[in-house]
Amino acid sequence: MANMAHAQETFKKGTVLDSIAVSNSNGETFTLYLPESYAVEKLNPIVFIFEPAARGFIGISPFLEASEKYGYVLVCSNNARNGPYDRNFDIANRLFDHIFANFKIKEDEMYISGLSGGSRLATAIASLTDRFTGVVACGAGFSHIQEHMPSTQNFVYAGLCGDRDMNYKEMLGNVDYFGLIKFNSTLITFDGEHTWPPQSQILRAFDWLNTKKLIKNNPSRLDDILLKYQSDYKTTKEFEKKGAYLFASEAYDRMIQTYDKVIKSDSLKEQHQELKKSKSYIKQEKSLTAALELETELKKKLDPRLLKDLEDVGRANLKWWNKEVEKLNKLKENGDAEIKKMVYRLKFGLFVRVYSRKNKLLYNSTPEQAKLVDDFIQLFYPKK
Repeated sequence: MANMAHAQETFKKGTVLDSIAVSNSNGETFTLYLPESYAVEKLNPIVFIFEPAARGFIGISPFLEASEKYGYVLVCSNNARNGPYDRNFDIANRLFDHIFANFKIKEDEMYISGLSGGSRLATAIASLTDRFTGVVACGAGFSHIQEHMPSTQNFVYAGLCGDRDMNYKEMLGNVDYFGLIKFNSTLITFDGEHTWPPQSQILRAFDWLNTKKLIKNNPSRLDDILLKYQSDYKTTKEFEKKGAYLFASEAYDRMIQTYDKVIKSDSLKEQHQELKKSKSYIKQEKSLTAALELETELKKKLDPRLLKDLEDVGRANLKWWNKEVEKLNKLKENGDAEIKKMVYRLKFGLFVRVYSRKNKLLYNSTPEQAKLVDDFIQLFYPKK
């Protein structure tokens, strides 16, 4: 565009704007949100968002509160979706080129985010380019391709995952990986499923990212850091009051890791240890551990069988699957809170694996396979 400033002024602030054309593309578009603090003449921070079904409005909506608080421009592709990485990398590159050519972007405040396959894509892009300040990874970690995994890059990683999300166990496991390589990261879990987190949880991730940035760049601003500390401490104590001891323990860990170098945290560590010694915490922790162990056993039994049945329709035995689903339903009915969450994760994971077969970018199905997919979908996730 010849007059960049004039072009930007045509976009209304405080409104989600859909279907904006990407230059030098074959009909590709994106969804845009400019916060009220946006100014054409200044450099602006940005969040690039990847939605697994390429629904720009759906992808941007959870980030609106964070956008207004921190001044982020929000951009979500309407074309990058769950599918081959090379295809999505090309779409993302055209989108990046368009944004950098038409908007003034603060390059040391570029963030990237996504849900599910969009989360894996966002992390892959950040890992390959090392151009982003932070990643907000929702409901999935990273692909199994080594180059797509965080290792020695400079970005900060905030994972977000509901405790009924099919990838919950995966996200918990990634905490160990990040700890092993000493990567600057955290995981925020919450009461939720495999969907975009609510705005309040997205804001928690960006609050943490901005706290890390403040401590790194302006450690002398102790009053501002203390305000953030007090806010986090209040949240942690609220979890305890509600009896959400696992969330409270996670919050204590994050606070200790975040503030230990600037605020003496001996008292915080003592409170955390007291929590972990309590009978209530121990009961919840044991319940979660048992549920995760059973989830591993059941996945080893069901996932390979499902894959074989989808590849070889003739061997599929729906009566066997009906019995297994009945067992899961009884387990959920009679189990404790963590078992109920685990069964939900397991059944939804089976549903997603089956439903992904409808993605023509990834699979070519015969009529017989398509019929089996529909039968499995009705079994794992029946329409109400």
